[in-house]
Amino acid sequence: MFRKLAVPLAIAVLLAASCAPVSTPTPTPTGVIKLEFWHAMGGRNGKVLEEMVARFNREHPGIQVEATFQGKYSEIAEKIWTAIQAGAVPPPDVAQIGGAPLFGETGALVPITEFTDGPNGIDRTKIYDAFWAYNTADGQIWSMPFNNSMPVLYYNKDLFKEAGLDPAKPPQTWDELVEAARALTKDADGDGSIDQWGFNTTSSTHWYLSAMILQNGGRIINEDGTRVLYDSPEAVEALQFWGDLVNKYKVMPPAQHKGAKSDFLAGKLGMLMASSASLFGILEEAPFEVGVAMLPAKKARVAPIGGASLVIFKGEESKMNAAWEFVKWLTSPENSNYWAMNTGYIPIYKGALQSPQMQEFLKENPLYKTVVEQLEYSYGIPVFSELGTSDTELRKAVEKVELGAATPQEALAEAAKAVNKALGER
Repeated sequence: MFRKLAVPLAIAVLLAASCAPVSTPTPTPTGVIKLEFWHAMGGRNGKVLEEMVARFNREHPGIQVEATFQGKYSEIAEKIWTAIQAGAVPPPDVAQIGGAPLFGETGALVPITEFTDGPNGIDRTKIYDAFWAYNTADGQIWSMPFNNSMPVLYYNKDLFKEAGLDPAKPPQTWDELVEAARALTKDADGDGSIDQWGFNTTSSTHWYLSAMILQNGGRIINEDGTRVLYDSPEAVEALQFWGDLVNKYKVMPPAQHKGAKSDFLAGKLGMLMASSASLFGILEEAPFEVGVAMLPAKKARVAPIGGASLVIFKGEESKMNAAWEFVKWLTSPENSNYWAMNTGYIPIYKGALQSPQMQEFLKENPLYKTVVEQLEYSYGIPVFSELGTSDTELRKAVEKVELGAATPQEALAEAAKAVNKALGER
């Protein structure tokens, strides 16, 4: 069972001179560098991040970071784009952004390799290659991996037992996934309507279909980033399998993904493909025993990376160096593990499982070990300029196939045409 972790809160010490007005801010000591850090972490994760920033400030009296919640990744991106398009310097010194490498072409960022490969750098080989691939655009690494996740397979062990399945042996292949999902799908009252589905995903986003394409030996985009490969035989076969789960095997509800997590927690769904970042929340809410498994594979076991990264904006040299000191500290092996263990995101360093702090954590949270072990199969989907268009078009393709409005080949040909047209117009 997941142990609820106590999240330490930053304690603000207020110093006020008796003669000073209440509204007067505490002045920054001479020689102290102030940094503004924009982030997208709310709720529990936001509290963890605030505590880490407060700890950094205590340990680095010469650098003081002000962390500000700016809403979702998309909202941060919009604010930064607006500033750049207006010819202004983006307000933050450091920001947490999804699709961070896309900002490289604006000229506002410092390539992160200028710091990682410098005299105060790090050994990049100790971080999984997939993370660097995820932070690369046009051959340049622009951002530092931070809060990342992968799709994993959650399953209801109680429903497995009721269906005669071994909860210690979750499906490892697509064929086994179908077999288990069939056993878990039930019309309990015999009214012709399914009451318990065998499998579902939390959305039809490109992340999940891309995982299946990669597992089937396919690729997402060509080497030079000029053309998506959604119409390849491997991709068509992957979407065919997705569609078969709905229309042939009838183990997944058609175009009903938004409520998948709720159905799983309500005991109405046997298996759920969802983000590893949902692990702790699911374990806290589920009234049954939860299992976690790596994604079932076809030709290869692959788990695509998702999430956001840290970027450093161009500015005064002293500020940029201070920003790197903060980013380096926040993503150090020890703090990467701390962040992962308190939020459910994945650690970025290869030796994470061997650290004493992680070993102790896994004794009380054994399911998290599966998440970390799947890092061996992690894959960084290249970030390309029309990723938003790609997501929209793949959602359309999935829905058409699920509803029987198009064949996988027709749906993906149309999706590839739309995305490649957009890529060609850039």
